[in-house]
Parts: sequence; structure tokens; C-alpha cells
Amino acid sequence: MQTWLAYYEGDSVPEDDDKAFKLFQEAATQGYAPAQHHIGIMYHEGIGVDQDYHKAFEWVQRAAIQGYSHAQTDLAIMYESGKGIDQNYKKAMKWYLLSANNIDPSSASVDAQGNIGTMYYFGRGVPQSYTKALGWYRKAAAQDSDMAQLNVGGLYENGYGVPQDYDEAFEWYKKAADQGNQEASNRIGRLVMNGKIDDESIVIYSTQETGLTLGDIEKMSQ
Repeated sequence: MQTWLAYYEGDSVPEDDDKAFKLFQEAATQGYAPAQHHIGIMYHEGIGVDQDYHKAFEWVQRAAIQGYSHAQTDLAIMYESGKGIDQNYKKAMKWYLLSANNIDPSSASVDAQGNIGTMYYFGRGVPQSYTKALGWYRKAAAQDSDMAQLNVGGLYENGYGVPQDYDEAFEWYKKAADQGNQEASNRIGRLVMNGKIDDESIVIYSTQETGLTLGDIEKMSQ
């Protein structure tokens, strides 16, 4: 592990944000994209420095221009949210696409794919399309993104871009719930309570790790 990252994460050395920032700066001035990105994060969160969204944007942008997928996704998020820069959905979409199609894919690329789905879902910077939203959600869901799996389930539950299918919605919600997504578990419970699915062998897990079968939930509602 690089020394600067060790100080930032407190791995093998005491966590020292001031020391980490100085080491990040040394690497960043040499054009090292991951260090530039981390400086941006530190300014964004106010870690080791005063919080400054404008400086955060500048540093993240430097790393994004170099093709660093984590920075590309974060830059897109900044454009989408309007933090550190004027809100601009079209530019957000541009950077999400660059990250999603990055030749060096990462977890950030998967996040970008899911976020592109949401951009199409709401029509932010692109013509609104549930069909395209589904396509991008599926790409991220295939790489085990629980949020994307949740969103695919939502499209099937509501019949947006696909024929309404509660059983298919349940299958996607279950994938997300199995990864600990509490909202997915909540939605499965709602499907049961509303009589949309019926299978007493299904187990629902809460954040308290208490297993309840759908049959238990139905009895509780009576």
C-alpha cells in the first residue's frame, strides 16, 4: 500500500489526515490521478482541510481527465448534484458514460452504469426512457450492484418499460436483499402484505438479522 494511503486509512500506521494530505499533494503534483482524486475527496468531506467544494471539483476533474474511473464517476455526481460547479445534467451524463465504458473498469464504473440508468429513469440530460434505464440497470445488476438490482425490481413491480410482473420483481428484490439491501427486503414484505406474491418459504432479513418467512409476516398482519 502506498504510504499516503496508509496514513489516510490508518493501515499499519496511525491515521493522520494532515500527513496524508501532504503526501497526496506530493503525488498529485506529479500527475498521479488516484492522489488527485483523494485530494478532491478530502476537500469535499473536509478531511484534513477546510471543506471546499470548488477545490474538490478542481482536483477530481484533474484525475477524471486522466481517465481515472473513480474520479469520472465522482465528477459526474458533482455535476448532477451541483456541488462545486453549476448543476449540469448533460455534463454529468458525459462523465458517467466515460466511467461506465472505461477500459479499466472498477466498482466506480458499475456505479456509473447504475447512475446512467437513473438519469434515463428521470430524464435528466437525456430523453426520459424506462427501457434504456432498464438496460443500464441490468448492466450494473449483472455485476452484483444491489442498488441496480433493486431498481430493476422496481421497474418490474410498477410495469415501467416492461410488462408488470410481480414475480420477476420479487426475484430482483431477493438478489438485492441477499446482499443486505434493507429497502429490497421492505419491498418484498410489501408485495406479500398486498397479496402480490405468495410463497411462505421465502425468508426476509432485516437489518437486525432476524429471519422472518413470508408466512410469519402474513400471520402478523392478520
